[in-house]
Amino acid sequence: MNWQAGDFKRHICKVAGGGYLSSHDPRLVLGIGARTRINSLEIKWPPPSNRVDRFTNLPIDRYVTIVEGKGITG
Repeated sequence: MNWQAGDFKRHICKVAGGGYLSSHDPRLVLGIGARTRINSLEIKWPPPSNRVDRFTNLPIDRYVTIVEGKGITG
């Protein structure tokens, strides 16, 4: 996943899954410092789809749910 907020650019790789009877928080918190918006977000989904979803002007200071191929939900 890549995101940009003004002159600030970052990327992260989120790995799902875990060990036996374990769980991980599926949420990601994208830090943007004092900037007031996320200009762009690109998600490269894993195989078999290898889909790439791109979003612009995302809201800040709240959680959003992104579903592969459907975009922002809820």
